[in-house]
Amino acid sequence: MDMLQKPKILVVEDEIIVAVNLGQKLKKLGYELVGITSSGEEAIQKAEENHPDLVLMDINIEGNLDGIETAEVLRNRFHTPVIYLTAYADESTLDRAKKTEPLGYIVKPFESDQLRSSIEVALYKNEIEQRSKQTEEKLKGALDQLGAGIVTTDENGLLLFMNPAAEKLIGCKYEDYLGKPIRQILFFRNGSGNTIENLVEEVLKSGLPKDNGNLFLISKNGSSHEIQFQSSPIFSGEEKLTGTFNILRTKEQHTNNAEKDTYLKEIHHRIKNNLTIISSIFSLRSGQATGESNDVLRESQNRLRAVALLHEILYESKDLSLISFELYVKKLTDALFQIYQVNREKVRLELNIQEGKVKAEIGMNLALIINELITNSLKHGLANSESGLIRVHFTKENEILILEVSDSGNGLPEESIRKRNPSSLGLSLVESLAKQIGGKIDFINQEGACVQLRFPVSV
Repeated sequence: MDMLQKPKILVVEDEIIVAVNLGQKLKKLGYELVGITSSGEEAIQKAEENHPDLVLMDINIEGNLDGIETAEVLRNRFHTPVIYLTAYADESTLDRAKKTEPLGYIVKPFESDQLRSSIEVALYKNEIEQRSKQTEEKLKGALDQLGAGIVTTDENGLLLFMNPAAEKLIGCKYEDYLGKPIRQILFFRNGSGNTIENLVEEVLKSGLPKDNGNLFLISKNGSSHEIQFQSSPIFSGEEKLTGTFNILRTKEQHTNNAEKDTYLKEIHHRIKNNLTIISSIFSLRSGQATGESNDVLRESQNRLRAVALLHEILYESKDLSLISFELYVKKLTDALFQIYQVNREKVRLELNIQEGKVKAEIGMNLALIINELITNSLKHGLANSESGLIRVHFTKENEILILEVSDSGNGLPEESIRKRNPSSLGLSLVESLAKQIGGKIDFINQEGACVQLRFPVSV
């Protein structure tokens, strides 16, 4: 789904009054209604023609296919997400429904606020899943091209992934051992010929990385390869051990491919950190969905879009270590101005980006900081102004980088500035993100709001 388009929704409901009422609600809430159908067969045809972003599906519909069977076809054929509509459902029906992996359930009758919240959460969840799949596919493609063997496991030591180089070294097929204990395929001996206990299990027990050289990997056909074996634990955002990431490299590869190893580790580290940041944002917001739930969800969506845009620019870049900061700021501000329906003739944007490239390691933090500050200016600082100005300056002073975002609006609450206690989650998030990159942040009222971040070039 394009981040600037209205989400397209298909309704599958055989009670005509309920269907028409639901369609009217969706239009009032700002969604694009691509059709109302009463049968599964017609829903499949509509989905093929219109490619909806989401389907609202009654479980009990007319025709040869019920709602659950229809949802399964939509998922398998078009990868279309579904929310079920139901007045009631027995346990066996719910068990069947769960197998189609719906993004939610809405119980009839429902109010507009409940409908909107359920749809927005479902769309965000689906977007995260799609981004995650794209990232996984890109990473898998990169790993498949490497000469080093790559093997990953879950927290129980069961095989999750193995690239072709690992298959060749170990002498087995990935598909034959998927989900089986890693100790069934990894056998090591030292230079004296003594068997080495499963090193992956040691990492899972200790939670510490291991780097072993001068080992011999015994393949399935009995041959041996002198290798360097590196095993690293993988932790989730809650610091829970979720698996291991293992590199098998022959002696020749260890000598010649040091640069590839560094690149591989960087990809692994960056993706893990980015997913952790996304998870943390939604965790922060989960307890605030009260009467202001629509604003909460919208702000969370904007954060997700800011992250997605950063990945988009990174993937298009020839150098994955640097981000074109000026291009990113232009694209982000354009997106936010469209989301908040800003009249560009009345609200001007002034960009002064003297440092055109920034390290990818800090790109995520800067992306979210700029998103929060410009959103704050559009929602609060310039909310009641007939005209205004937003400035984004990025400069360098000796070995310090300076990001300054300001507007000509109402300014920040004086109490927040005086007590160093930002009044909103957005500004609190800005302070937290700044600390992560070793930055110092100042909130200033000077003909409007001004937020200045200073951080070292060497971060």
